[in-house]
Amino acid sequence: SSTVSKHWEAELATLKGNNAKLTAALLESTANVKQWKQQLAAYQEEAERLHKRVTELECVSSQANAVHTHKTELNQTIQELESTLKKKEEEIERLKQEIDSSKELQAQRDSLTQKLQEVEIRNKDLEDHLSDLEQRLEKNQNEQEAFRNNLKTFLEILDGKIFELTELRDNLAKLIECS
Repeated sequence: SSTVSKHWEAELATLKGNNAKLTAALLESTANVKQWKQQLAAYQEEAERLHKRVTELECVSSQANAVHTHKTELNQTIQELESTLKKKEEEIERLKQEIDSSKELQAQRDSLTQKLQEVEIRNKDLEDHLSDLEQRLEKNQNEQEAFRNNLKTFLEILDGKIFELTELRDNLAKLIECS
């Protein structure tokens, strides 16, 4: 039972270490997600601003070539921003999966912790039972030793009485012979 307890303690220590790593990774990921959301919001605002600007330039400008070139550049910038946005969304999804994995590991750790506590309680119960049995065994051994001692004393007294009876018999036999 001590080996089982040590095994569970080692397993718990491993889970605690893994949990600490996952928690740190989760905190870092959460911070990254917040930062990316801020960047995403800034990119979206920039994209909206650029769309408005393109519209304004198309309305205001009579120079179609300059507007077209500027529009092409803006569309390219928008495509780059959309590509960055897609990458950030994929990263957010990956981080959500890591969070879910971390939660599963936490649940496993909690389950193992509960099992360890149950094993420790069972171990304590067994130790108490063993202690009780050892006390009863010691009491029985003491009672047997006392019984043996009483029996020895009784045998010594019986031997003395037998010796006395033998002497009495011998004396009676001598008296019968003498008479």
